[in-house]
Amino acid sequence: MVSDKFFEKLVKLAPMLSEITLLRVAGNLKFVSEGVRNSADAGHTENSANDPSADTTVSVTLGGYEFLKILQISRTAKLMSIDAFEGWLVNMLTGDIARSIDNYIINNGTNGFVTKVTWTTNTNQIVNTEGYTYGNICDLIALLPAAYDPEAKFLVNKKTLYGDIAQIVNSSGDPIFVPNTVTGVGGMLMGYPVLVDDYVSTANKALYLGKWTDIVGNLSEDINVESDASAGFTANAIMYRGVAVFDSQPAKTDAFVRLVSTT
Repeated sequence: MVSDKFFEKLVKLAPMLSEITLLRVAGNLKFVSEGVRNSADAGHTENSANDPSADTTVSVTLGGYEFLKILQISRTAKLMSIDAFEGWLVNMLTGDIARSIDNYIINNGTNGFVTKVTWTTNTNQIVNTEGYTYGNICDLIALLPAAYDPEAKFLVNKKTLYGDIAQIVNSSGDPIFVPNTVTGVGGMLMGYPVLVDDYVSTANKALYLGKWTDIVGNLSEDINVESDASAGFTANAIMYRGVAVFDSQPAKTDAFVRLVSTT
């Protein structure tokens, strides 16, 4: 079965995979990214020596974690047309693996960006104590350094978006959220694109704003599917196992801010 089918489906079903910097390098990986950047020297005197700037780099070391799904398929189901069976198998195996990877990028206890970033009130976090307002979303936007604005996007759970944010209007009475009526997913909030993801927590009604390409992920092994008829011999079935190897973490933690609620 063509692995590109699995990869294409994987990226579609795991929203964050389309937003992060995604590599496909076999084995463990060390990725170097920019750290502190200083402006160029102004008014340089011709032919005079100039000291190197104090720019820094940061590195991300990615390992490999297995994401595995096993399906038991009856031989009768296997008799459907090859195209129909392959399409069904891709949807089943890839769907569950994609959701697990998507959740990992956001919430993993070690490398997920929610855990990896240190959230400090009024530095990269706004705590909402009286419900979502136009003002506290403005405060959130103000926390994100302007250098990240060209690529910045909001990230939020659908329940929080439509239950707490979509009904807010500005001082002119205009909604601050404009849904995408073409795709039906996401839209624009205060001029920034909105990503909707089921794995953003609804417990604290979190709304994130960030440059998601500063999260680096490596799919060191694309989804590999193997079958074994002997395992399901007594049930007249065939076992299919899908495995992908993936890891991710933020390269820079100052590229993300969030608004959380205590109500």
